[in-house]
Amino acid sequence: MIIALTLLALVISAALVVSLQRRMRAAQRLQRRNEAAVAELQLVTQIRGQISAGQSVAENVVAGGTNTVRAVHKGIASIPFGILESIPVTRDTTRVVRLIHDAISDGVYGGISATNKVLHQVARNAASSALKSDGASGPKELPKDPTNKSK
Repeated sequence: MIIALTLLALVISAALVVSLQRRMRAAQRLQRRNEAAVAELQLVTQIRGQISAGQSVAENVVAGGTNTVRAVHKGIASIPFGILESIPVTRDTTRVVRLIHDAISDGVYGGISATNKVLHQVARNAASSALKSDGASGPKELPKDPTNKSK
């Protein structure tokens, strides 16, 4: 009788060990999936920062280039206008032409600057909505534990 009870206890213990080993492997798989999800979220966050920084750099480069070209254009244009304004016969007409020229060029460069800002804002909004719509903003919940039978 004692041998039978001992044998029964041994069988029950072995079954429990096997069950616990299965649960341990399932928990390890779940842990690896969770670690992968966290690593992916960290990568997405890093990429978002890089995209944002790249967009800011591009916007600043275009703005800086536009301002440089505007200043050079104004400097070059001032040379013939200065010469023509120094001649009494052409002075009045040159001043009118210069006002028109400056107004047009200011409008063009202002338009380029405004377009640059709008395009980069649209790009930021598009990138943000694309990252949100493809699930890159993170999982709604962590993966389920397959060993949890309570649900």
